[in-house]
Amino acid sequence: MSNARPIRALPIRPRAWVPLAVLAIGTAVPVLRPVMLAVLGAAAAATVAGGRARTAAGRSWLATLPAAVGLTWAGLAVTPMPLPDSLHCTDLLAPPTVARVIQAGLVLGTLALAAMLAGDRAGLRLRMPADRRVIALAVGAPLALVPGALWIGPLLARPFFGQVALATGDLRALVPAIAFGVANAALEETEFRGSLLGWSTPALGLGGAIAGQAAVFGLAHLGTDITGAASLLWAAMAASGAVAGIIAVRSRSLLLPFTVHAALDVPLFYAYACRVAT
Repeated sequence: MSNARPIRALPIRPRAWVPLAVLAIGTAVPVLRPVMLAVLGAAAAATVAGGRARTAAGRSWLATLPAAVGLTWAGLAVTPMPLPDSLHCTDLLAPPTVARVIQAGLVLGTLALAAMLAGDRAGLRLRMPADRRVIALAVGAPLALVPGALWIGPLLARPFFGQVALATGDLRALVPAIAFGVANAALEETEFRGSLLGWSTPALGLGGAIAGQAAVFGLAHLGTDITGAASLLWAAMAASGAVAGIIAVRSRSLLLPFTVHAALDVPLFYAYACRVAT
């Protein structure tokens, strides 16, 4: 539980959107991500130095930092690209998994620092849901989603990334794939549905915060490897981010979005490390 004092929501003004706008620009233009991180970091430092870190406006700047760190890491070309063969498909230390685990560590470390400065851990929704049905769904859903996603994933990816064939016959590949999915879900759920949604709500309103984090979530999934309609991919990912945000708000927890996200990211590891020639 957080011992933070309640804060009043700000009247919704254009300047309240500035932190999110800076994050969105850097997300959309990867070459600007180091600049984005520097601007957001400097603004957050200024709010801390000015004693405003625990105000609605101050937390809206701190809210962007975990995502800015994670996206800057990705923009530095250290995010894994598809490997030329499937030799690492069953390797627990496969480059895609190691890169995601490091990225998750950077994001979660930044989140811990930001939470200490903001004085608000409750806003991150890092708790178990009160409804046992939600817990049961969060535990059971991945059992169906992982095999389903491995089957339908290549079909859904085809309009955006072309023909993708995955080698799914060796069950040992599930170990690094699940590690990859857990790391990726941990960093993305905490940075988008955690800090960005939770700490931006007082400044932007609940609807604005849900829409804002969803829009940036969609932008974060656009890359140079897209061969289809980028706008359609953005819309699909933004919609999924909005749904995840609503679930997090309604359940007051990130558990269900996290487990579903992790399960749906398992095929992403296969796309990086277990591709076969078509």
